[in-house]
Amino acid sequence: MEQDILTLAALVAAFVGVAKAYGVKAKHSSAIALAVATVIVLVPAEVRDKIILISTIGLTASGAYSYVKKREDGGNG
Repeated sequence: MEQDILTLAALVAAFVGVAKAYGVKAKHSSAIALAVATVIVLVPAEVRDKIILISTIGLTASGAYSYVKKREDGGNG
């Protein structure tokens, strides 16, 4: 898992960004980051691998969709 620390940090940051987009106040960002990181680290390795896979696919797809949607609407991206 040590080699995945950067990947996990990016996923945790993405989840915090999603929470902020839903209106969670910035002062709660650290608590959300710790909670997400705790779940990812403490679950069994098989479950963690699935969480990472699902998160990577889901967050990448939603980010790609947001970017494409803005371009279709005539936005700058």
